[in-house]
Amino acid sequence: MIARFRRGQPVPAILLSTLLLAMLTTAGSANAQSAGASPEPYRLHPGDVLLINVLEDPELDRQTLILPDGRISLPVAGTIVAAGQTPAGLERTIQRRLRKNFVKLPTVTVGVVSLADPEDDEDALREVFVLGEVGTPGRFEYDSEKPITVLKALSLAGGLGPFAARSRIQVRETVDGAETVQLFDYDAIEQGAGVSLKGLTALQDGTVIIVPERGLLE
Repeated sequence: MIARFRRGQPVPAILLSTLLLAMLTTAGSANAQSAGASPEPYRLHPGDVLLINVLEDPELDRQTLILPDGRISLPVAGTIVAAGQTPAGLERTIQRRLRKNFVKLPTVTVGVVSLADPEDDEDALREVFVLGEVGTPGRFEYDSEKPITVLKALSLAGGLGPFAARSRIQVRETVDGAETVQLFDYDAIEQGAGVSLKGLTALQDGTVIIVPERGLLE
């Protein structure tokens, strides 16, 4: 039943209060929806450092860096384009890659350990990426006026880990548009041999150093 009032007839106080309450509730709801709008999810960039965990198999857990080409490499899952994806999206991609190796879809989490710095001065700074069995894998900057070697880059990354394949360290650089891969024997350098190896010459901007895990017989 709808109440009707003649023009000039006063509105009962209880009805007026009800109308005011309804108006305030509507306005408050609209403001809450506006304030609670979810921000755009973060999308990954080259240079971001990720922590990837696989609940069902901790041996697949990795801290890895998104390389300049936007890719990451993971055991079993292989090479994946991570740049442009959200962390949640990358989780799903890794799950699909690992699915055939598990009875059911594995539980994967992707955390962002550190973000790429978008304000780098490209003219003054160069960068090197150190991945794998080192203390702190990641992206490291250095002054273009002070070139660094593999030894210096490994030092910046916290040194070799206890499970590092010390004689099979990969140094990946791009020369004339083609990627080159050279092996670096840390033990040989440490013992004073192999002075002509890559470890004693300056690295190019964007060099990627990969320290793999040693095998059972190494």
